[in-house]
Amino acid sequence: MRRTLLVAVIVLSLNCLCALMAQTNSKTENSYFVKFDWNCSSPIANPKKKLNKIVHSTMDQRKFSGFGTWGDRAVALDLNGDHKNEYFVPLNCGATGNCAWGLFAQGPLRRLAIIRGQDIYVQTRRGHWPKLIVYSHLSAVEGVLTTYEMKRGSYFEIRPGLPINHGEFALEIQGGAGNKMPKFLEGAKLVCNSFGT
Repeated sequence: MRRTLLVAVIVLSLNCLCALMAQTNSKTENSYFVKFDWNCSSPIANPKKKLNKIVHSTMDQRKFSGFGTWGDRAVALDLNGDHKNEYFVPLNCGATGNCAWGLFAQGPLRRLAIIRGQDIYVQTRRGHWPKLIVYSHLSAVEGVLTTYEMKRGSYFEIRPGLPINHGEFALEIQGGAGNKMPKFLEGAKLVCNSFGT
């Protein structure tokens, strides 16, 4: 009887431990991502005159001008763990919330990418350049996720976009059923409190 009771207590303890570990792993996976959009950008985060020069040069090259043109604000994050911020600068934004973002580094000053989308998800592991996942808004119920990876000093799109369906019907723009937003992105930590406003 004692032996059965001891085995039952051990099994119950292991089940509780496994459930706790699964819950912790889920939280840890989500905490590796942060997310932001245009609402998180701030003029304060774009401090350097040299940075402003390369931003405006990029805007001139891409012919960004007129309504929806920014270049005067940024979201600053240390992407590679070198204790120097990289700057996501919204260059040109449309009415749907999507922006052309310039990604710039300092020391040496350079453009790392032009990324297009509304919400940017950054993996926060240190010591290497993380993958970037960008959500582009296409309609009230439809979007696309695009993944970017660092190669030879710049970020490049590495695979075709993943169609996202926030509704229950087939996608009108991309066709097919689409996919739900991945859970690990839904749990990403917000860079600012004004995300999505």
